[in-house]
This record gives sequence, C-alpha cells and structure tokens, in this order.
Amino acid sequence: MSNKLVVIWGSPSSGKTVTTLKLAQALAAKSKDVLAIFSDPLCPSIPFLVPQFANKQRSLGELLSLPTLAQEDLFRYSLSIKGTPHLGLLGYKKRDHVFTYANYERERVVDMLTLARHTADVVLVDCVSYVSANLLSTVAMELADTVFRFHTCNLKSIMFYASNLPLLSDTRFQHAAQVPILSNLRPDQDSRTYGQVVGGIQFHLPHVQTLEQQTLEACLLDPLPSGKEAVAYQQGLAQMMQLIVPEECPPSAPVRTSTSVGQWLKKRLWKRRGERK
Repeated sequence: MSNKLVVIWGSPSSGKTVTTLKLAQALAAKSKDVLAIFSDPLCPSIPFLVPQFANKQRSLGELLSLPTLAQEDLFRYSLSIKGTPHLGLLGYKKRDHVFTYANYERERVVDMLTLARHTADVVLVDCVSYVSANLLSTVAMELADTVFRFHTCNLKSIMFYASNLPLLSDTRFQHAAQVPILSNLRPDQDSRTYGQVVGGIQFHLPHVQTLEQQTLEACLLDPLPSGKEAVAYQQGLAQMMQLIVPEECPPSAPVRTSTSVGQWLKKRLWKRRGERK
C-alpha cells in the first residue's frame, strides 16, 4: 500500500472532526501509522477532542512557522496518544487563533504534507468548512488521494454546498472523484431526497446518541458501545477504510443519482410557498 493523503470536508456541524478521529482510531487499530491533522485555527479541535492530553500538545501553527521543516519536526509536534501507538494528532492549541502565528505560504503546506506522507501510512486532514479561507485546507484538497465530502439532511447544508459548488468545480479539486457521504443522519430524515440533491450518496453515517455523549464527556477515545446506530456507524467507517486501504475490507457498491441542487431547491421552495397559501 502506498501512503495516502485523505481529506474530510463538508458543511459545518456535519461530523467531520469527530469522524476524522474515529476513522484514525480504526485505521490505527489495523496497525496503520496514522497522522490526523486538524486544520481549524478558529476553534482548535484537539483541546475538545482529547482534553486530557491537551497540556502535552504543541501547535500546528508553530510547526508551520518554523524556518525549515524536517521529518523530525513532525514527530516532535505530533501528539501521541497513550495506548494507541500508531496514531498521532496534529492541530492548533487551546487559545490559538489566526493571528497567533505568522502567515505561511503554499510551498510550506506542500512541504508539510509531503513530509507527512513519508511519515505515516495514512494522513487524514480534517478541513475547515470555509476552505477558501484556509490555505492548509485548500492545498490538502488539491493534493488528496481521496476526498470525503460530508452532507447533512437539512436545507442549510444544501445551501452551503450550492454556494461552494462553483469553487469545488475547479479542476484542481477533482469534484467528480470526491466521495459524498450523508452524515449525522437521523431515522426520521429523508436521506433519499437529500442524497439526490448532491448528486448521489455513496454511503451513510448515522447519528449516534452514544457518540454525541462521548463528545460531551470528552471520552472519544473509548470504543462505541453496542447498538443499532453504533453498528451502522462502524459499518460506514469500514466503507471509508475500504476506499483508503482496500485490502482490509470487502468493497461496497456506490449509489449514484443526478438531481441538481438548483432543481431540488426550486421544487422545495415552491412546495413550501404552496403550503403557506
């Protein structure tokens, strides 16, 4: 298996960050060396994902500000998790913000991601939703071997995707090759209709109450308890892993449809107007 750069991007509150951590854990459990990079400087992720380790963390912003980059720097700045020897986390520290560190150039991001690919079997990048405002997210999406694109079943997510579609359609982002996922899906939501709007959903990640509880209690490193939703969520992770390391899991068949965002929004809005009349 050649080393992989994998990106997770999508609308706000679609479960990108938590899924990045859970996917990283699942890959590490398969003895893959995984580096998970959390790119958001506005709301640093590691302090709320694993607050028990936050005091040992060094900042991604400081790493990007170094005069030169070497592979040893990635090891020094990555946070190791006790009990998970194959997993390293890299992100901004608590109280970091966009003005804490000097701006960096595109070449610095390319150098860091190239070094990361030589360091780990799989590099996961949790991109910010507003990718055009974050150079690390932009470059990661350009260079990625796989981009998982997260959507949720609500109008806000659809509008967000519609607004970003002109940017994503740029050839450098290989929009057609991105893997669309319907995330945080609740049982009463219309997954089929929303899936059609974004051009087809490859697979689902359901809402898991116990996962939400783990997030609130800052114990995301714990395994998911048993339950129908938890099992379905783990199956979704297995499908993601199949696309990253295909020798580990059996393949699953994709589902594709073609309803456009504009057509669906127009139909939905006219329907609502009729209901109000």
